[in-house]
Amino acid sequence: MDAKEIAALADTLAAGRKTKKPMDVAGLMADLSEADAYKVQLAVHDRLTADGDPIVGWKVALTLPVQYEPMKLSGPVFAGIYKSGLRESGAVFEAGYPIKPGIEPELVARMAKDAGPGTTYTADSIRAYVANLYCGMELVDNRYADVTKMGGPARIADNVLQAALVTGTEIKDWQKLDFPNLKGHSLLDGKELAKGPGSAVMGSAMISLAWLANTLIKHGRHLKAGDLILTGSVHPPAFLPGKGVARTEFEGLGHTEVTIK
Repeated sequence: MDAKEIAALADTLAAGRKTKKPMDVAGLMADLSEADAYKVQLAVHDRLTADGDPIVGWKVALTLPVQYEPMKLSGPVFAGIYKSGLRESGAVFEAGYPIKPGIEPELVARMAKDAGPGTTYTADSIRAYVANLYCGMELVDNRYADVTKMGGPARIADNVLQAALVTGTEIKDWQKLDFPNLKGHSLLDGKELAKGPGSAVMGSAMISLAWLANTLIKHGRHLKAGDLILTGSVHPPAFLPGKGVARTEFEGLGHTEVTIK
């Protein structure tokens, strides 16, 4: 795609997100490449930031080959977190948005300082850039007329289903965590919907965070002090069968809870 086509698609997606109504945009992105998809995503970020909703963090998604290979993607993906999408445990989401919500248990990192260019980050070195770690929830949204037609690049372009980042229990002594062996669960009104291990997040949340730091730099962005990061889910999205109290938890560490009306 040329710059004009990327700009036009970004305009369409930015306008569609503001309506908070189902979008029928799959056909517009059927031939989108992975590289162009990121150009579109970042262009949408610029538009919504200019309208007063800045990017305040990032998410990592599709962390396993079994998730990204069927979508013909080269690897895991990233997307932005808008200021309007930040919530704390106990938040209430009124009827109508998210349109078709799903939940994921994720560790949330708050960055202590910028992780800029000039070095290659590793799972060990990125730890020094983390101020706090929390039990968290990503709220995702199937906001499409037919999500099955939204290929990998199309999902990248529209921010990979991101709706909200919810912070829960702060984890003390997080540096001592056995990240691969963490156990996460998602529940609705106390009934388990899905579960998974910490190893599903690229082997470890710190591996995921280092990957994000390195990958953002390749796209002309970088992690900044204060950014909140969804490091990746221990299981695919658990789309909610109805209203109620949605909860994600990490065994022995804490939980995050929201009410969906």
